Amino acid sequence: MNFVLYLFGGRSYNLLYLLQISSKQIYTNHLKNNNLEKHNIKPFIEGQGVWWRPEKRGPLESLPFVLQFGSMRFDKVRMDYTMYPHMHPGIGIRFIHSGKFKWTVEGKEIELLPDDLSIINPWQLYGSPYGKTEIGEYTWMVIKPKVFAVNIPLKLGPWTQLPDKFQEEFGLLLTREDTIVLRNARKLKKYFLELKNELCNQQVGYEIIASNLIDNFFIDLYRHLSNRQMKIEKDYNFIEELTQIITKDLTKKWMIEDLSQNFGMGKTKFTEEVKKLTGYPPASFIINLRIDRSIEMLRETQANLSDIAYMSGFSSLQHFTSTFSNRIGIGPGKFRKS
Repeated sequence: MNFVLYLFGGRSYNLLYLLQISSKQIYTNHLKNNNLEKHNIKPFIEGQGVWWRPEKRGPLESLPFVLQFGSMRFDKVRMDYTMYPHMHPGIGIRFIHSGKFKWTVEGKEIELLPDDLSIINPWQLYGSPYGKTEIGEYTWMVIKPKVFAVNIPLKLGPWTQLPDKFQEEFGLLLTREDTIVLRNARKLKKYFLELKNELCNQQVGYEIIASNLIDNFFIDLYRHLSNRQMKIEKDYNFIEELTQIITKDLTKKWMIEDLSQNFGMGKTKFTEEVKKLTGYPPASFIINLRIDRSIEMLRETQANLSDIAYMSGFSSLQHFTSTFSNRIGIGPGKFRKS
């Protein structure tokens, strides 16, 4: 294999990707994604539906800001080199109608289920790590902005009626998260269905309606992302406040009922929230905080293990040692020496 292309075009390809396709295919994909107007590369896609793209514009001729629009159903798994991680010079949006799709965004795996919506920025590498289409159906579009980069405000172009301020704020929302997946986004499904209908029928004024649909879609998407951002901040504040309450007195025997009352929740709701946000039920979350405190003391103080066990909130040295070993893999004494 020719590893000279490992950093081809300033983009590093992970080892799995290199092992899965030849250097020639990396080169072909690079050309396809960075010189769409100059290179006519035919994909190996088999499915039922529509797909308009740079080499087959169809109704998109009247919508130059739409690089791609497709809606496909796949009835069998098929190897397809166009599905390997790649980039588009636009904002990519996919809505899943059926099936389960596993893709990567900048090396991070995401799983998309029916009614999920994913958003990919122009500078992000995304696709199937195994270069295959999976069974299911989805609709996607790629919108090419006039200007958009990590540190450059979004400007969609003259086609949109959205105010400049709105576009900038929308762009900020798109860059706040490395991977954007909206779960259960069925309220946005209508835009994809109506766009497909307009592009397929191409009745008089379809390009005007299509532009308005995309504007309205971006407004709804902005609202979803704004609410999502507020929820992320709310969730962060919830865990931050919970952590502060517990770590203020780790020696206390914390009762779940007492903690839940601090947040105006019942025990069941509180337990669900903590597990959803941390991956652990409250009791395990508290143990993790105690382990964190003990690690801090092992590294930064000369206190003996019995004192560390007590100040970290463990009932005995034996309880501390066994819990520490189970969570960290080695005992606290060996950890201190390592």
